[in-house]
Amino acid sequence: MKRIVLALALTACAATPALAQRVSPLTAGKFVQICSRQAGAQICDAYISGIADAGALSKVSAKNEGDAGAIAGFCIPNATTGAEMRAKVVTWLRGHDSVLGAPVGEGVFAALHDAWPCGAAK
Repeated sequence: MKRIVLALALTACAATPALAQRVSPLTAGKFVQICSRQAGAQICDAYISGIADAGALSKVSAKNEGDAGAIAGFCIPNATTGAEMRAKVVTWLRGHDSVLGAPVGEGVFAALHDAWPCGAAK
């Protein structure tokens, strides 16, 4: 009986589709509006810093899991300020209308990637 229950449990786990990751419902366009107001600067900077941290830590995690060749999505110099990142992200988003309706994280990641590609001197 235990074997049958175990087999059913394993079958149920294998048949369960992977759950999608949570993505913020905030659009890149709305984010640009928030970041363009003085009152939204700190919130904007915090969000961008969170994406930057997540990108950096994702590489660290991949290396810790054995992927020695893990590549970072962007390489932002330590001395870069939140205001500098915000300016680059907002400018990039304004220049890429096609991402304004997409989730904010996609646009911010792409902007950071283009502004600070790894291995490039900028």
